[in-house]
Amino acid sequence: MVLKKFSKGIRQFCGLGTRATFICQTDPVDTPLLSAADKSSVPVWATGGRIQLSIENYAECISIAHPHAYQAPTDNETSLPVAKTSGRKRCGNSVLRTKSYLELLSAYRERNVELSKIPVFLSPGGGNDPEWRLTAVEETDFSIASGVVLDGFHSGHEESTNGQIADKNDPSLFSLLPAVCKKLPPDLPRFLTGVWQPPDIVLATKCGVDVFDGSLPYRLTRSALAWIYPGWDGCHTTDTNNATRVCAHRPYIAFPLDDSAADSTSVLYTAPIQSGCTCFSCQRHTQGYISHLHIAGEMLGPMLLMIHNSHLYYRFFEDLRLAARTNRLDEFLRFVEPLRFPRELLAVDKTNESKSASASSLDRTT
Repeated sequence: MVLKKFSKGIRQFCGLGTRATFICQTDPVDTPLLSAADKSSVPVWATGGRIQLSIENYAECISIAHPHAYQAPTDNETSLPVAKTSGRKRCGNSVLRTKSYLELLSAYRERNVELSKIPVFLSPGGGNDPEWRLTAVEETDFSIASGVVLDGFHSGHEESTNGQIADKNDPSLFSLLPAVCKKLPPDLPRFLTGVWQPPDIVLATKCGVDVFDGSLPYRLTRSALAWIYPGWDGCHTTDTNNATRVCAHRPYIAFPLDDSAADSTSVLYTAPIQSGCTCFSCQRHTQGYISHLHIAGEMLGPMLLMIHNSHLYYRFFEDLRLAARTNRLDEFLRFVEPLRFPRELLAVDKTNESKSASASSLDRTT
């Protein structure tokens, strides 16, 4: 293993400087699917699919990576409706398996001094089933925990009869979160994974969640989308009651640009992704250039989009923190509600298309 030979941890290996590093069991972009599980192996979901690790292997990976904190292993393959009998039974099994994982991890921590020094975020199971989820929280010993990861929820995004993906909030998730957060130790940060739509993040914040994953910029970039977010004070449209501001813009630009904007003399072609944005991409490059990079399959195209999308993601959270501090979360929620991205659009991985285009170009030159 390269990281093991490097021996200085994942933060230095990736050149992250003083930035905090946290290791999750599951890539937040991928939803764990229901699969066969057992009490002694941990299901890890990454871009390559499902990997089964023993508790010892999981703990060894954490010790080698040496992050600032990590998620304790959990059975999070519960992303299915609890209305089904099989769903509720699966949620119950996840609680039992997660307790078994934690017992094994605790024993391993006692034998491994380095691992015992790394803060751990516990992750009670239970899926979306209220009874099992609350039981898991009540029966978990949080004495060794530095935080909590809320994982394994059913998102509520299912295929409809016409094959489209319905983009809606799962009411059971947002009705369950306040009860779960109320049961958790008040001094521990609550980290919710798998929730990335801006309105859903605000809803979860209202429910008591503190930390979210940073997958949205990657999701947008992977689908060649640039986020358009003028900021909470960037839109001045008011409703009929003059009580709230709502952003009326479409929240994204798709690359490469369509034919109507591909003319080099058009305003869109020569403009930055977002007027007034202070990110490197908008300060140095135009939509036309970024569109050209995507057409040519150049790696720089996604890199510039990632810079821009990450910049606006940070700005969104600055606004969210301001809304929380000033008790205006309801107003902010109304503002961001139109900023919901179509899931079917974000399901497209255009980075693979770029790789294919680059490979084809290389083949032609050789």
